[in-house]
Amino acid sequence: MDREKIVIAAREIIEGQNGYLNYLEEYFEFIRYRNITRRSEIERLLDTVLGMIQTDETMDLYTRICLYYHAIDRESAMDYAQYYLEMYNEDNVIREVMKTEREIKKYAKK
Repeated sequence: MDREKIVIAAREIIEGQNGYLNYLEEYFEFIRYRNITRRSEIERLLDTVLGMIQTDETMDLYTRICLYYHAIDRESAMDYAQYYLEMYNEDNVIREVMKTEREIKKYAKK
C-alpha cells in the first residue's frame, strides 16, 4: 500500500469516528431534552463512549454524561468515573463528579 492510500484510509477512519461522535452527542442531547432517566439507556451510552475515549471531545462527552447520570444515580455515576480511572488512569472525570458531590453536600447543609 503506498503512502497516499494509507493517508486516505486514515482520513476515512477519522471521519467515521467523528461522525459517530456527532451521533453520540446528538443522542445524549436527546436523552437530556427528553429528561430520560432509564439507567439502561444512560449506561449503554456511557459504556459506548468509555470504550472510545481518545480525544478531548470524547472525554468531554463522557464527563457530561457522568454528571447528568450523577443527578439520577450518584453511586453508579461514581462507578463510571472509577471505570474511567481504571481504564485510562486519569482523573478528569472523577474530579468533576467529586466536585458535584461536594457542591450537593454543601447546599444540602444550608
